[in-house]
Amino acid sequence: MASGWQLAGDAPTAYTRSGHKIMEPWTDDLILAAGCRDGDRVLDVACGTGIVANRIGLVTGKLCSIAGIDLNEGMLSVARRNPQIEWHQGSAADLPFESGSFEVVLCQQGLQYFPDRAAAMREMARVLSPGGRLALNVWGALDRQPFHAAVIGGIGTFLGSEAKAAFDSAFSLNTADELRGLARDAGLQNIRVRFEHRTLRHPVPSGLVTLFMGATPVTGQFMDLPDDRKQAFVSQVVEQLASYVDDAGLAVPVENHFLTASKPV
Repeated sequence: MASGWQLAGDAPTAYTRSGHKIMEPWTDDLILAAGCRDGDRVLDVACGTGIVANRIGLVTGKLCSIAGIDLNEGMLSVARRNPQIEWHQGSAADLPFESGSFEVVLCQQGLQYFPDRAAAMREMARVLSPGGRLALNVWGALDRQPFHAAVIGGIGTFLGSEAKAAFDSAFSLNTADELRGLARDAGLQNIRVRFEHRTLRHPVPSGLVTLFMGATPVTGQFMDLPDDRKQAFVSQVVEQLASYVDDAGLAVPVENHFLTASKPV
């Protein structure tokens, strides 16, 4: 995870569960977009607990050398449970790798959090080998994310504006022009941005809300609420999502923006 999404305590382990559920419609798409080949060296930037890195071989069926890097030691402590991947702690704006070290760089929901997005994009381009491929994704605008909008609204009501502000960066990189510009300015080519809309499903809406709130930068504040306030929080969010419930449970649309690009040969 990036500097804007720091988790502590039990939250990294909980994030592995909630992150898999929320990112499930997108992770495999991101991996496939990079076109991994046998023998590729692959870097997962802002790898978190390894949600992307751990699926590369399964999704592609290719034999790749995989590394992950993240700023958050708590997230990496969970990621290191898989010793077959090389895990590093460090900043995306100063990657500790030689230029041209990787044929593929992936970054799932990280770029929007980096304090210097341009520097991070330049670094991802730098460590790509000539002809190497970059694939990343970021969320669309918050007003196009009913689940997150409802949860973040609840955070503002029950935990206050400062807690709500912890989520400001998450949906802040939401235009195709800005994504293209960052890639272009980093010297990349064959730049393509695509918007994808998928359905986030969960059989019990309250269960997904609780799961999400167990893995955020404000988890501690949420857990400190009295039980009746926690229940009121969950009930408010579920009520706001009522129009997205069908006979199988919650079925809420999510918008994600993908960027793919390559490094000139």
